[in-house]
Amino acid sequence: MSKSASRPSLADRLAAVAGPQISPSAVIEKEAGQAVKVQAPKISKAAVRDPEPAPAPVSSVTKARVGKTMIAGYFTPQMARAVKMLAVERDTTVQALIGEGLDAVLHKHGKHPMGER
Repeated sequence: MSKSASRPSLADRLAAVAGPQISPSAVIEKEAGQAVKVQAPKISKAAVRDPEPAPAPVSSVTKARVGKTMIAGYFTPQMARAVKMLAVERDTTVQALIGEGLDAVLHKHGKHPMGER
C-alpha cells in the first residue's frame, strides 16, 4: 500500500492545530516593554503582630514504648493464631506472652531479664 500524496503528514496537522508560532525571544521582549510598577500595600504597625510560638512537636511514640526496642520475628500463621488464642484464653496480650517466653529462655541459659518488660 503506498502513501497517498493528498494525505497531510502528522507534523503538518499539528502545526495547523497549534496556530502561529511565536519565538520565546519575542515573548520576552514584549513582556519587558510592558513592565508595570507594583507597590506593596501599606501596613500599619497596629496590624503587625509578633509571630505566635510554634506548637510543641507531637511525639509519634506512645508513652508505653518510650525507652523500649521492638523485637520481632516471622512465624507460621498457625503459630501466630495459637499465640493469639492463648492470649485471649489467659486474658493477656501477645506482647506479654512473648515477654514471658523470652524470660523463660533467658533463665534457661542462666541469664536474667534486664529491667521491666
